[in-house]
Amino acid sequence: MNARLLAAFLCLTVAGTGCVFVDHDDDDCCNVPQGHPGDVTFLWTFASAGAGRCADTPDVKKVRISIPGETLINGGIYACNTAGVDGIVLHDFVPGNYSYRIEALSYTDQVLYQSNGSFTVNGDVRINTNLTPNGSPGSFAYISWSFEGNISSQNPTCYQAGVTHVDARIDNGPWERFSCAEGMGGAQVQSPFLAPGLHTIEFVGVRVTNAGEEPFYHRTGTLTTQAGSPISVSYGLWAVGGLSLRWELIDGSVSKTCAQSGVTQVTIHLYDETRQQYVYGDVGDVHPCNGAPIIYHFLRPGNYTIFMDGTGPGGIVYTNRYTSPPTRTVTAFEQETEGEAYTLFLPRRY
Repeated sequence: MNARLLAAFLCLTVAGTGCVFVDHDDDDCCNVPQGHPGDVTFLWTFASAGAGRCADTPDVKKVRISIPGETLINGGIYACNTAGVDGIVLHDFVPGNYSYRIEALSYTDQVLYQSNGSFTVNGDVRINTNLTPNGSPGSFAYISWSFEGNISSQNPTCYQAGVTHVDARIDNGPWERFSCAEGMGGAQVQSPFLAPGLHTIEFVGVRVTNAGEEPFYHRTGTLTTQAGSPISVSYGLWAVGGLSLRWELIDGSVSKTCAQSGVTQVTIHLYDETRQQYVYGDVGDVHPCNGAPIIYHFLRPGNYTIFMDGTGPGGIVYTNRYTSPPTRTVTAFEQETEGEAYTLFLPRRY
């Protein structure tokens, strides 16, 4: 018996297996692809839909699969759940590379969820894909956090770290606040839906009281999401302290305003003596001349040497680089305020 007919016969004799055979549009008896043929198993879940199963998404009536170059039975339309499995097995793929699109359809054939991806056949293949709401970016992440060890504990809990909430944002977008416990001890929070690829992420661990809130921990990092498959990422937040700075422009023995001196901006360079690097790289942190005081909330504990350059027409005109720049100590969990700002004197350079 022909191998394909034999496989079809065996499939029909086993009830409820969800067997589907593929009619290849480009079959050629004389052009044999390299590799091994195989079956492709699609297993799907749904983002932000309860537990993410078909049973949790009653609005979904059926699933449509599209694979360019392949003709699927019934136009690629399948039940969301087949024989107790949220997925389907497509049989008899020749070796090669394929792309796919999966759409979850409503009772009125509206696309509710979708996923895209690709796969390579060299034997049997299983694809686990997570469908995201139609119209939203196609990826997301599950995120958790922990805290840098302190005196009381090497792996502090939220209570031991003194943190009640964690603020997070992705790609400098809006901040979202979570209770600290939502991302600790095996718990995870879900990110917004994102375009697949590289993203930046920032955290601030804060203690909120009736008197206000204080930042105790901070972390910036990256994450790379992928279409059809959420990632799980965890970040250790660093203990931080604060530093507040202002400046005064001195021409000889005369103090001048920004307007009188012609200085339009001041560049602050914080050199981390502990880690032997500039916090803001070679560019520094630039502010308008009249923008003081400048408050830094998220500095890691240690000693920082402070360089300032006041610039205006004609280049650098005021600087403290040649007058023994001061070194300040940042202490974890201690934040300076505007009233505590440390004043640096910037003499004019001729």
